[in-house]
Parts: sequence; C-alpha cells; structure tokens
Amino acid sequence: MYVRYAGFGVGAKAFDWAVSSHIFTSELKGKVMRTLIVTIIFAITMVTTSFASVTPDSELSLIASPTVELSVVNVAQKDFFQVAAYNSQMDALEFVTADYVNYLQIFDETGKLVYQLPVMSNKLKISKKMFDTGTYKIGFITKNNTTIQFTNLKVND
Repeated sequence: MYVRYAGFGVGAKAFDWAVSSHIFTSELKGKVMRTLIVTIIFAITMVTTSFASVTPDSELSLIASPTVELSVVNVAQKDFFQVAAYNSQMDALEFVTADYVNYLQIFDETGKLVYQLPVMSNKLKISKKMFDTGTYKIGFITKNNTTIQFTNLKVND
C-alpha cells in the first residue's frame, strides 16, 4: 500500500515518519512558545523595575556637611524650604520656609518627642548644641496646624 503524505515517500514508513515529525514539532513549538513568553515577561519586569521611581539621596539632601546632614522625606517637600543651611560659625541650622511655622517638633531615634518649640515665623535657627550625636526627625508644623513637614537630621561628632 502506497500512501502519499505531503509529498513524502512511497510507503507506510514515510507516513509514520511524517506523523511523528508533526507531533514532535508541535511539542517543540509548545516548549519554545512557553520559553518565549516567560522570557518576554521577565524582560518586561526587568525594564519596569529599572524605570521605577527611585529618588537618589542627593535629590533629598538639603544640607550635607561633615557636622550635620539634613534631608527631606520626599522631593515635593524641598519646595517648603526656601533656605536650609548650616552656619558653621554660629554652629546652627538656619531655615527660611515657604509657609509660616507655628511649632517645631524634634524626635529622637526611637520616635520619642524630645522638644516642641514655638516658632511663629517662617525664619528659624536651631543650635547644634541642642543635639547629641545621632539621628533625629524634625517636624515643622505649619500655620493652622494643617500639615507637618518632616526632615531627617543626622548629627555627627
């Protein structure tokens, strides 16, 4: 018996080879397709992760000196501080803020409130002598007590 399959051969063996070849290529195509899909998903994940919003520390930094380092929590807070500087001659942090500040709160590393000071201005100076070596969080409570702008302060020896 002669069978002609897709232009191949002249016998049953040619037909068997063509059918098994078709099954093998179907399984191979399935594996290749799965691998391709996984590779595409992985590539998309890596590209998305690499473009994720990561703010460098340099953009958050307001003051960087050997004695003190001050940074904001997010980039949007930088607009609140018109001036943020460390005056080494007076050994003090100096601020001019965009909004009127009612109170200043200073928290230690454990989150314990160390000081709450009335400011009632948009200009203030904080002596470095108020701080021991360590990390602090400073909260600027604005007019009408509606918002608190937090900064991170690191005091070096």
